[in-house]
Amino acid sequence: MPTPHDLPTLENALRSRFGLCDFRGPQREVIEAVVAGRDVLLTMPTGAGKSLCYQLPAVVLDGLVLVVSPLIALMQDQVDALRKKGIRAAFVNSSLDASERRARLEAAARGELELLYITPERFRAADFADFAPRLRIVRMAVDEAHCVSQWGHDFRPDYSRLGEYRARIGSPPVIALTATATPKVAADIVASLALRDPLVVRTGIERPELFFAATRVDLAEEKVPLLAGRVRAIDGPGIVYSSLIRDLEDLHIELKRSGIDTLVYHGKLSPQERRAMQARFLASERDVVLATNAFGMGVDKEDIRFVLHAQVPRTLEAWTQEVGRAGRDGKPAWCELLYFEEDLAIQQGFIEWANPSREYMLLVYETLRGWGERIATKELDDLRDELLVKNRADNRVSICLKWLEVLQVTTGSFETHDLALARELDPAELPESVGSVDKRRADLEGLLAMARFAGGSEECRRATIARHFGLDAPSAPCGACDACTPALAWRAGHLAPRASASVLAERTECWQRGDWVRINRRHLGQVVKVEGEGRRVRLVVESASDMQRRTIDPRRERVERVER
Repeated sequence: MPTPHDLPTLENALRSRFGLCDFRGPQREVIEAVVAGRDVLLTMPTGAGKSLCYQLPAVVLDGLVLVVSPLIALMQDQVDALRKKGIRAAFVNSSLDASERRARLEAAARGELELLYITPERFRAADFADFAPRLRIVRMAVDEAHCVSQWGHDFRPDYSRLGEYRARIGSPPVIALTATATPKVAADIVASLALRDPLVVRTGIERPELFFAATRVDLAEEKVPLLAGRVRAIDGPGIVYSSLIRDLEDLHIELKRSGIDTLVYHGKLSPQERRAMQARFLASERDVVLATNAFGMGVDKEDIRFVLHAQVPRTLEAWTQEVGRAGRDGKPAWCELLYFEEDLAIQQGFIEWANPSREYMLLVYETLRGWGERIATKELDDLRDELLVKNRADNRVSICLKWLEVLQVTTGSFETHDLALARELDPAELPESVGSVDKRRADLEGLLAMARFAGGSEECRRATIARHFGLDAPSAPCGACDACTPALAWRAGHLAPRASASVLAERTECWQRGDWVRINRRHLGQVVKVEGEGRRVRLVVESASDMQRRTIDPRRERVERVER
């Protein structure tokens, strides 16, 4: 086993096993600590190279590195990439049948694997419990570690028990990794995982190739034309996030009329349709995907040129993680969110629906208990109906079911038609976070911080983000946000416009009421009416200087859209 000072061994492994020449940022320091057996908490931006900090130790240590990750969709890609490098890796999760899971666990027990990826739920599975004593686990990596903390933006019940699960497998040294952690979340990760005198490395948002912007809109109707303009203005693959499916569908129609086809990804699609959309986007060079925030966790694509948000996300942590999917190839990328104050009510509703009370949790349990043997004939919608849940965005039922599963009060699930009560629930055993007034307040404070970020534009965006995460703010203007440099000038200097399907489509079919246009490079006005279609389209434009209206033929006069 190499020592912390055995750098030639580490560097040789970096070159020979991973094809890399140099460590980036704090990688060397972190890897030395992991190899030495020290607990580590690492926060680094998405795409900055966190995975190497546990993958490289896995190839120089004698034993198995167990990687805990919530990203089933990404495990296959990660393992495939490692195998291409000759690294012995595998994953075990619910996507495999029982015989395949057992075969992979047997291989791990025989010492044939260097890395084994699992979901946190796997610790509760009987097959893993049987094999765990036979696995020589020398290190444990916890990816997306912010999921451990109830104060984080993506808290998951199974993650909250990883400290207990770690003890079951002999308390191996742990490296916890995340792209987003406030000081409060970082402290919670250390406590929950029982990290011992950990090396804590927290880097800033060191992605100068990303341009950060927020644009205030006064009317909901302004969103679709503005987003459509951004997509037309930036070539290459991109993601447009929306909390509301109807906004995605409206934008899809608008872009299609502009000659730009888009992919649409949301929960109303079948699993097969979602997988097809993701596969097409990963393979594309110019596709744009319109998606809810469920899209992206399993996407490892380097050349995303823009990430747009049609609504304000719930937290600054969520926004930071989502925009971090852009520009991983080191080339410029555009990250912008639209701030419409009425959208805050949408996120407030989501917060209420993400924080069921203890009384609600017990009501879910008592409803299941009252069904008795009839539970085998029931569906999730039956439970929602009985609890008078009318809005499909209300996630309280699913959260309660997950806690009952984690506490091993239930087995099976509605999806697999084998849900059953395994034992009675003692209300005293419910975790403090269930129904916590403090957690709900913290969620609302997170939304307030997001609103302040979106609504403000005087302070450097990176300085605001650094302060939020308790990091050192840049000492000079970053030059890559709308507070430090003119947004249009930056975009014109760094990104190419998207070529439309045809010049005709760009000059006729895409015009919309409300577009701001410049006529013959001199006169500024707003389109108040679009008459005709195709080659016969005419624009009624109201001049900004004298409020007079003129009818314009785009084929006879030079008409240029003015982006906001």
